[in-house]
Amino acid sequence: MKNTLPILLLTVTVYLLTSLVVPFTVKNEMILLVDVALWTAVIGAAILISRHQQVRMWSTDKTVIEVAAIITVFQTFMLIFVGFFMGFGKNANVWTPTNLAIYLPYLVVPFLAVELSRSYFTQTIGKIKPTFALLLTGLFFAVILTSIPAYRTLTTPLAVAEFLIKTFIPNLAISILSTYFAFLGGFPANLTYMAIPALFSWFSPILPNPPWATQSMITVIAITIGFLLLEATVKPPLTKSHRTFKKQKSQLPYWTAIALIGLVAVWSSTGLLGFTPTIIASGSMTPTLNPGDIILIISAPVATIKVGDIVQYRTADAPITHRVIDKYEAGGSLWFITQGDANNAPDDPINEEQVMGKAVFTIPKLGWVSIAVKTFFAETITFFTTNLTYAFTTLGIILSASIFSVHRYRNQPLRKLRRRLGR
Repeated sequence: MKNTLPILLLTVTVYLLTSLVVPFTVKNEMILLVDVALWTAVIGAAILISRHQQVRMWSTDKTVIEVAAIITVFQTFMLIFVGFFMGFGKNANVWTPTNLAIYLPYLVVPFLAVELSRSYFTQTIGKIKPTFALLLTGLFFAVILTSIPAYRTLTTPLAVAEFLIKTFIPNLAISILSTYFAFLGGFPANLTYMAIPALFSWFSPILPNPPWATQSMITVIAITIGFLLLEATVKPPLTKSHRTFKKQKSQLPYWTAIALIGLVAVWSSTGLLGFTPTIIASGSMTPTLNPGDIILIISAPVATIKVGDIVQYRTADAPITHRVIDKYEAGGSLWFITQGDANNAPDDPINEEQVMGKAVFTIPKLGWVSIAVKTFFAETITFFTTNLTYAFTTLGIILSASIFSVHRYRNQPLRKLRRRLGR
């Protein structure tokens, strides 16, 4: 344990300095430079000490890396799937070449420092009492993943409850699984598991934006499924003559394809690919468009829109999809008169700036899936946000199942050996 003390003290010191000292003593871009310099010191120390002590944190098996990639893609895809039904938000990071050159080291260096430290701790103290060491390391880095300013806002019991469900419990679940990958496959496996969500959150132009209660629940559930998948795929050795991992056909291409499909679905839902799928929720366009149908809206120059086209336009409440029955010019711009096929009266005139695009394709009834899922999530969110006791209980059960998977997995060799000896 004392071998880990220098890295432990350095990591804690840098974490406290970058959270409590640097923001108040350094100004402007110098904050970024000082933070990068401090975390670079952690990276250098972790590399030098691990090599000096011959800590096996760099060697790994490609199967562990592949499983890490599958699980992290699955977690990201689950959030994307929920966001597809519950909405997305614009990413606060807007990257220009200048911004990227300035801020990328500020994102990457602390990330690498934390994960290198995690791998070092896990590979050193994890050999003594694996279950206890993994949980303790996971808890330690869950604290580091949560910024100190978040702790300073916990002034009421309600704020504490929201913080635990929204931030700390998901971070703890992520940290435990990441620590487990560091134990099984060293830094490469741990980096694979943590890097994909990080890159997605840094560089995707849009991000899933479900309510925090839903996001927390989905994260912990996905991690529990990840533990089960890990247990079913990666087997610890019984003897030196046995292979460490069960050979299976690679599933990574399939999960990568699923992630790409999900990404296309996400980007298309916000119009980034030039078209936007829209679910018809009312009967104002029957029989042409029925509730539950999905229509594809493409951006089109307003001058090309003619009478008879079905267009989508903005209103103060929600977008409306109706048919153009007339158009005219006034005040130097185009105006359109629209009306639902099932309505008895036309809508108010709309300006060309309100037009979002026109419908080009219809998928009948598929939207009912989205409507049903959206209703389910809305009711679930309402239940858990109004009954925090149930929310804590559910998350506690899920997290306990994850922790039990760690303990059960680590003791598989002993159980199998005992069965072989007939004990």
